This record gives sequence, C-alpha cells and structure tokens, in this order.
Amino acid sequence: MIDVKQAVQIAKEKAQELLSSSTPSLEEIERESYQGREVWSITLGFLRDPDKFSGIVGLAMGRFEYKRFLIDAESGELVALKLREVAAA
Repeated sequence: MIDVKQAVQIAKEKAQELLSSSTPSLEEIERESYQGREVWSITLGFLRDPDKFSGIVGLAMGRFEYKRFLIDAESGELVALKLREVAAA
C-alpha cells in the first residue's frame, strides 16, 4: 500500500518521464475507485507554452492545463493519465 506522499511523487515522476514537463504544481488529491481498483487521483498543473496559443484563444484557455494521474493505491502503478477539464467561471 502506498501513501499519498508516494502517490504524488510517482505522479510527478511520470509527468517528467511522459510529458517532459517542468516542475508541475500539485492541485488536487483524491482517493477513488477506477475500473475496480482503488486509486489516488493526483491532479497536477502545468504552465502552457505561451508560443502555442496567442491572442483570444490563449486568454480563453488560461495559463495552466491540468492532468489527472490515477495511481493504483496498492501497487503504485500508473493506471491512467487524463486531461482535467476546468469548469468555466
């Protein structure tokens, strides 16, 4: 069984490995069930590339994007990586 600190560390390591991202910020932690497994849902925030989106599109999208890393609470395995949609204010 892994604890929340280990789950966050695994999520950050996977972010670096899979997304080649700079240091993400920790946004949310939840414990939930996913496809019959108990998982830690770790949401990390990443600064968007300012050159990718400019003008109105860039303003509408915001400066950050968010990813959810679902980490198996028993084994520490990355089960899923999902885009975290943010509700419009």
